[in-house]
Amino acid sequence: MNNKSLKISMLLGLIFANGVFAADPLTEKDETVIHSINYIDEDTDFDLGFDTADYLPEDFDANDIYVDLGSISFIESDSEVIVNTKKYLPKSFNAYAYPKNVEGFNYIDENDEISFDFDTKKHLPSGFNPYIRNN
Repeated sequence: MNNKSLKISMLLGLIFANGVFAADPLTEKDETVIHSINYIDEDTDFDLGFDTADYLPEDFDANDIYVDLGSISFIESDSEVIVNTKKYLPKSFNAYAYPKNVEGFNYIDENDEISFDFDTKKHLPSGFNPYIRNN
């Protein structure tokens, strides 16, 4: 009986030890998962329909810094600017108030027509059509 309990104890101990070390990330390295990921090639050429070199200066370099942002001097002010907006707002205005009824919600419906009093035809060439492609 002693021999049988010793064997069962050893078997249970091995099963327990196997369960403890089963979730060890150092023992589970699967290199095939990383190699199975498909990456998008970043060197793809896009056809924009026009040559960008026609619109850039001859010596243009996209990697060259043309403006040194460190040379711009910013105005630092220790004084706080206080603007009194109460005279421009209604007397009962509360910016943190929640609407109490449905009429209090303001939204823009995508089907609403918005008209600006601005005629673009005055500022475009005659016969201009934005849908015609010039090649």
